Amino acid sequence: MAIFTSAALGAGLISLGSGFLATVSAIALNAAVGIGLQLAVASLNKPDAPEPLGVRGKMQSGGDVPRSLIMGRRASAGSLVYANTWGQAGKTPNAYFTQVISLSDMPVSGMTAMWVNGEPVTVDTSDASVAGTFGYPVTEYRTGSRDHLWVKFYDGTQTAADSWLVSNVSSAARPYENTRVGRGIAYAVVTARSNPELFSGFPSFRFELQGMPLYDVSKDSTAGGSGAHRWDNPATWGGDGDDLPAVQVYNIMRGIRYNGDWLYGLQNTPAARFPASDWISQIAKCRLQVEGPNGLEAQYMTGAEIAVGTEIGTCIETILMGCQGRPIETGGIYKIRVGEPGNPSFAFTDADIISTVEQTNKPFLGLADSINGITARYPEPEESWNVKPAPPLYRADYEARDGNRRLVSDLDLTTVSRSRQVQQIMKAALAEARRERRHTLVLPPAFWTAEPGDVCTWTSARNGYVSKLFRVDGVADRTNLDVMVDVTEVDPTDYQFNFFTDYRPPVFSPISPDRPPAQPMEGWQVFPATIYDAQGNARRPSIQVNCAADQDDVRNVWIQVRLKASGLVVFDSDATAYAPPHSWTLNGVFLPLTEYQVRGRFVPYSNRPMEWSAWLDVTTPDVKLAPGLDFDPYEGVTGFDNLDEDLAGYQEWLGSGVREIRERMEEIDSLLADQDFGNALDRQKLREQVTATFEGARAEYMREVQVLATADAALATRIESLTATVGVNKAEFLSQVQVLVNADTALSQSINSLSTNFGSFQSSVNSRLVALSDADEALALSVDELEAQVFDPATGLPAVASAVSGLQSQVSTIDGRVTSLATALTSVTAASSSGDVNTANFRMAAMSGPSGYSRIGAQARQGGAGAWRAAAWYLDVPNNTALPTRFLVEADQFIVVAGNNLNNPFVVDGNAVRMNVANIGTVNAGRMLALNGKVDFNLNAGTLEFYS
Repeated sequence: MAIFTSAALGAGLISLGSGFLATVSAIALNAAVGIGLQLAVASLNKPDAPEPLGVRGKMQSGGDVPRSLIMGRRASAGSLVYANTWGQAGKTPNAYFTQVISLSDMPVSGMTAMWVNGEPVTVDTSDASVAGTFGYPVTEYRTGSRDHLWVKFYDGTQTAADSWLVSNVSSAARPYENTRVGRGIAYAVVTARSNPELFSGFPSFRFELQGMPLYDVSKDSTAGGSGAHRWDNPATWGGDGDDLPAVQVYNIMRGIRYNGDWLYGLQNTPAARFPASDWISQIAKCRLQVEGPNGLEAQYMTGAEIAVGTEIGTCIETILMGCQGRPIETGGIYKIRVGEPGNPSFAFTDADIISTVEQTNKPFLGLADSINGITARYPEPEESWNVKPAPPLYRADYEARDGNRRLVSDLDLTTVSRSRQVQQIMKAALAEARRERRHTLVLPPAFWTAEPGDVCTWTSARNGYVSKLFRVDGVADRTNLDVMVDVTEVDPTDYQFNFFTDYRPPVFSPISPDRPPAQPMEGWQVFPATIYDAQGNARRPSIQVNCAADQDDVRNVWIQVRLKASGLVVFDSDATAYAPPHSWTLNGVFLPLTEYQVRGRFVPYSNRPMEWSAWLDVTTPDVKLAPGLDFDPYEGVTGFDNLDEDLAGYQEWLGSGVREIRERMEEIDSLLADQDFGNALDRQKLREQVTATFEGARAEYMREVQVLATADAALATRIESLTATVGVNKAEFLSQVQVLVNADTALSQSINSLSTNFGSFQSSVNSRLVALSDADEALALSVDELEAQVFDPATGLPAVASAVSGLQSQVSTIDGRVTSLATALTSVTAASSSGDVNTANFRMAAMSGPSGYSRIGAQARQGGAGAWRAAAWYLDVPNNTALPTRFLVEADQFIVVAGNNLNNPFVVDGNAVRMNVANIGTVNAGRMLALNGKVDFNLNAGTLEFYS
């Protein structure tokens, strides 16, 4: 039988040889076990060396950074694996700085928080479509509508390199090849856009991760637990056990592997050496729900970033400090003991002790090993995971017993990140340190089963013990089958922690800089206004704005105007110079007698933050468009009053077609991803694969079929692929078919994809067919996407041509009414490597119901970097017969010609309707004016004037 000692732990849980055990004396056993078994006392004698498993606060770089893995909740700055400046924003070259930061050399469950330059930030994940480009924007680094910092995260399960890094960020000097997949590596891609107001230098980052999914034996129904976890199937791992120290230590001692290859921990240790029932009981103690600052929480949770060079015993010891735990190795069997002592497993009295053998008794500790106060440090998430001291714990009664001396031990709880747990450990460690009675004695063979970690009771008239509890810290076998044990007094009450009376809330220090508040808009006023021509005639309705004078460090005034009824912004300019008299009449296009809302903001010379004013209401004057007339020629035209809103609605309807279909496909993907078949009652899989390779060429075919069934759901999936590669050139076909029926949905889906890479040229074709039915709708969807691109090394950007075509039929029930909708759309895009983009969209839709319509739209757009020109037309037939049918044309010029006769075109532009010859039966007009101004026939006034 082996003994457990702190020395053995440091050597990797190595058992002492049987030859030593056969001759061990009481003094030798006492010395081997050592005083270090008490957490608080051990901290007095530890060497002055860095604690392992602490938070990596600074990003590492270089080729010799050791591999590491994350367990539990932990923050890390990671290690830099790639960086490059690239791209152009406006006239700024190399405007973007992208870093690829490795965070874990094993897949993790996710990223849960992020800090930039020591401040917590918010990542806006509302738009999933941006994940394939820069990534998700960081809202604290957004000015106006422009983002300056983006992040995207890969959890280590990725199977392909980030295509955006390969095509956009990579350069000849710093290439990022499509072979940089990072299999099994969790990493973040962070891109910053140059802005001296936001960045004074290269930004630094810290990421909070939920670590690798772990095997939890308490959730394995085949090993004595309850659940779907299986040691031989890592896909079943993960859950709340990932944060529990007993689960973490179990996985380290069984060995950490990736795809079957050993990475860290012990090797080839079979499950038989880890008694499942014993480990499950210790996991349950960690999982026990106790009161915490935010309600109930697990009693013990730990997290660590473990470098693979960390000595295994040191790693385990550090994790177990977070749960007051002790590892045990007995005859090749591994166990741990967590927290308070368990129930006694045997009892003895003075009569059982072999009195003829040497015994030792240490009733109290020496002054050098005495403890009457505890301090502790731990990483605090609320303070950017920086090391924080916990409220110290002092006991005046202990100090009085120690001669009015304050004898303090300091704990480094590097794996604990919760203040309640830290204080619980401190309280128990101090109480345990005062349990000073320790004996080494010999018991007869009847006590052969005693093991380190066991709890026993001792009734001793000689020592005044009545069923006193002791913990077995060491066991040694003697040649005559007697058993020598080293025992230390324990008391379960030492580990009791009442949150409401024992917990002291920590005081958190602010981690964000104290920035000056934003300057508000002062003196903001709005009034109706009129724009007059040179003759003093009222020509256009407008709006006047005023602001306060004598404002320092103000260059311009930013003004926005929106329609009150719809919220549509119709005027947006920051070009108004801040100058006396600090009052301006806006030169915009406004409708007469219409309610608007106006707000303003100062634009400073410096980088100071500014604040918008409130939206103020104003109604424009009733000024008509026709000069010199007392009537509006458009008056009485049905539906014309809200033409600007209607046009905006048409533009949104036409432009949103591709986005709506992609959002629907993402919903379907989420529906499939959310299916939980971890407890499938029946699961079958069929797989076939064939591969041919020669030198740099490889051809492969793979087909995999999987069928699963539970009590109320069934899923069948078939994946088939063909791949051919020669060097870096590649051609691939991928087909995936899925059929699903559960309690809520019936779904069939087919996805086919073709792709080729040849040098810098890439092309792909993706086709998806979907049929879905549930309690609310029936949906049929067909989408085809084509894309071709080539990387242009001269600009650092790709030239891309893409086309999307989609058909959708849908019948749904809304508020008890059945509505049907059918749409067809085509969208094509050509983008040059210089940033110019040309698009063309065509969409048809028909929807039933009172608010339905039949509509066709076509649009062509050209531009880039936010500046667009467009021409479009729309056919609209609303179901509401009170509304007119409409053919709306949007263009700088609308021209009608008759065949090849270009001499008499009909032209509409922004100034007038023009025609060379008109044959009109009746003319309704208000005024007729000669082009040279010599004849003025005012029909409304009944005057005819001639001028020489």
